[in-house]
Amino acid sequence: MYSKVGRVIGASGVVPLRSGTEAGLVLDSHGKYYEAVKSGRCFMAANQAAVAVTAAMATTYTGLVLSNPGTSGKDVVLLQFGWGLSVVLPTALTIFGIMVGLNAGDAAAAITPKNCYAGGAASGMVVDNGCTLTGTPVLYSVYGNAAKGADTVTVLDGVTNVDLEGSIIVPPGYYAAVYSFAANTAAAIFSFMWEELPV
Repeated sequence: MYSKVGRVIGASGVVPLRSGTEAGLVLDSHGKYYEAVKSGRCFMAANQAAVAVTAAMATTYTGLVLSNPGTSGKDVVLLQFGWGLSVVLPTALTIFGIMVGLNAGDAAAAITPKNCYAGGAASGMVVDNGCTLTGTPVLYSVYGNAAKGADTVTVLDGVTNVDLEGSIIVPPGYYAAVYSFAANTAAAIFSFMWEELPV
């Protein structure tokens, strides 16, 4: 098998593989999400206003929950997780992360997911600011913290966005939700980016 070094321009159909000068196969000629976004498989959702977040694994939940209906036929592959605070200080020291559970209970479509390809097809996922979680979630991973210190001091500076690189997959009938170690008042905005792939 051979590959071509340099740019490959071709019409639809069979074109040669492309490699670098050291024979390494070049798989991406654009940004790493380009192919998935261009094909309409990537979506984003975020709180549209600052929300309170409940403590730890409380099943009466507020924050941001991404629920994959049992009938979706799609796996949700998490790509990015972001958060920011609308106040200088959180009301309590907290750690942010992602927790996963089975069945998001009464989750409703309070937030409309947007296709990353503007004007693309709608998502079949349900995104909510809060709901009753049927089962107790499990904390999968933590990504950062916000500390309450003196009245003018916080250790979290600006908005944080974590590239998850597909490291968490939410199958039909499960949900992913933002985890916060401690409850905080309505000052947080969260976001998820994900790819939807057939099961």
